[in-house]
Amino acid sequence: MSTKLNGSSEGSMPLRRSEQTWGPLAVFGNTASAAIATWCFITGGWVAYYVGAGRGGIAITAGTLIGVFIALLAALPAATRYGVEAVRSTRPQLGVRGAWLTLALVLVILVGWNSVLTIFLSQAGHEALGAMGAPGEVSQGLGTTTIGVIICVAVFALLWRGPDVLRLAGPTIAIAVLILSMIITVVLLVEFGWGHIFDAVALGPLPDDRTNYMIVIELGIAGAVAWWPYVGSLTRHSRSTRGAFGPAVLGLGVMMSLVLVIGLFAALVVPESGGNPTMFMIEVGGPALGLVALAFMVLANVGTTMVGVYACALALKQVPAIDRRMSWRAATALSLLPVIGVVTFFADPFMAHYGTFLAFAGVTLGPVCGMQIVDYYILRRQELDVRGLYDESSTVYRYWRGFNPAGFLAIGVGVAAYVVVLDPVHFVPGPGFTYLSATVPATLASGLTYYAAMKLVPGLLRSSLTGGRPEAELGGRRAASGVPTPAVPVPPGMSSEVTSQ
Repeated sequence: MSTKLNGSSEGSMPLRRSEQTWGPLAVFGNTASAAIATWCFITGGWVAYYVGAGRGGIAITAGTLIGVFIALLAALPAATRYGVEAVRSTRPQLGVRGAWLTLALVLVILVGWNSVLTIFLSQAGHEALGAMGAPGEVSQGLGTTTIGVIICVAVFALLWRGPDVLRLAGPTIAIAVLILSMIITVVLLVEFGWGHIFDAVALGPLPDDRTNYMIVIELGIAGAVAWWPYVGSLTRHSRSTRGAFGPAVLGLGVMMSLVLVIGLFAALVVPESGGNPTMFMIEVGGPALGLVALAFMVLANVGTTMVGVYACALALKQVPAIDRRMSWRAATALSLLPVIGVVTFFADPFMAHYGTFLAFAGVTLGPVCGMQIVDYYILRRQELDVRGLYDESSTVYRYWRGFNPAGFLAIGVGVAAYVVVLDPVHFVPGPGFTYLSATVPATLASGLTYYAAMKLVPGLLRSSLTGGRPEAELGGRRAASGVPTPAVPVPPGMSSEVTSQ
């Protein structure tokens, strides 16, 4: 791929059709390698506190699939059809300047996920190496920090040549992680058996069974919705929307659920593991099985962190000053610096508030998805103006000085709805939680509020519509449906090659 074409995949510009080279296998491999990580063990350990293996497996799978559906419905069309990433795709709802809000949210969430993965792998890796008799006495803090920095350096080295490495590495990592996860599952079954696993009781359930069940579903929904920025960054490389949807559901939804259930099983039968079977594997099978578990953690976490850092760097490149002055490698390094800081100075307090971080994703991104779904499918009828997305001098998405008050109102109402239904800090349920969860009503409240505001405020919607003209169809965006596409006005800084394909 030429340097000229790399500018779109590594910068703020939308991908050209020639750059959208990922088939179903690449989409599945990268979404699966992004979703499968040891954070699944952490969440599985949380699930074990509320419900047993049977109900827990059903609930966490259902919640995950619901969350994945919400995230895909919101982010997938703009990513695959127009070649834009998640932050840029919110300009129609928030305005050309208002989208800075989603940039801030995405950066916080991506840095948070990358920190969770790096800390967990560092701590588990240090413990595993010690248990397997690795030479040398290193303190827990120094050991985990050193491993964390090594992980960050490795991720930077993998992304050194740009995001093209994802297309090749994703399927390989996904297949290897799937095989290793099956080995871990077989060891658990051989050691304990199906009967013991399914007879194990929840570790610390609340008095009300329905509340326990819905908390698990909410953990699945919030955890999956948090992958909204990953969806926008990865699936934009797909050749078509239809070709990306099924593989993304399998990669993000099904594969993620499988590893979540493994974490649940491990936590139920080995409560002190917290869902992480690494130390148990070492105790049962010695260094041989310990290396299997360690290989799983390394491949899964490095793969997911690599995707997360790519998405973070891509989000940073949406800032014009960074896009103009900073190379892809520099943006990648900048994305890793906060992770190194968290791993070095705040590892323990950060992991102690993992549940709060997970809820924060549901609190904020659920409303963003609801607003985006209503805007794209109902108000704009699946038409976006690419020039308006990239040219801040255009009046299409400027609204009021670059801000759309309807979008901010919708997010505010959605966040309020979530907090009313569920306290995101202490996980204390409110009215209606046992029937609705929290992310779903927050998503619905945001979408309905956005629709009402856009319809009721005079001229707000009309000023941002393209009038049905398919000028957003960036050089053959309708190729999959067979509809011919006229020429597109070229945004500043975009090569005319984009509109001539």
